[in-house]
Amino acid sequence: MRTLHSMRARLATLLLFLTACSTTTTTTTTPNEEPRIGSSTTAVVNGQAITDEMIGRSRGEMSLSRTAGSDAYGWSQMMPVKVGGGFGEGANRTYQFLNTLRGPNGEDVHYDRVGTCCSFKSPKSSFEDGAALLEVYVVSYKGMETPRRLYFNWYDDGEMMIPKGLTASH
Repeated sequence: MRTLHSMRARLATLLLFLTACSTTTTTTTTPNEEPRIGSSTTAVVNGQAITDEMIGRSRGEMSLSRTAGSDAYGWSQMMPVKVGGGFGEGANRTYQFLNTLRGPNGEDVHYDRVGTCCSFKSPKSSFEDGAALLEVYVVSYKGMETPRRLYFNWYDDGEMMIPKGLTASH
């Protein structure tokens, strides 16, 4: 009998594989328009939907102390959170980042992966042509009027900050 941990690890590997194998075309969007999602995955085990939050909560948290100066940071594909790490650590860093976030009054933040979007070039891409995609998650918390999308760049490193409107557990 497989353990839940083993199933989570297999699901995470499958999600990474499906993301890597997806194809996307570059689309132009305005800053206020949400981009088209190029790939997404849903997993069901024994009739139970497995969410990314279920997988990610086991990855712990990270230290975040600085709030972003821009309203667009993280909330826009034009200014994604640069977690770095590529396929090896990008998912872990994204989960740790999401696990650290709280609502404006300390509410628990819930999240789920929407998919990938927004093709761009990165010198740190593992693909020969330098192609890279952003990871997109939808976040919400109790009392939040409308869930919102957060965008993550797994390829390039940068200072990770708390998106405006949210706080952090540390």
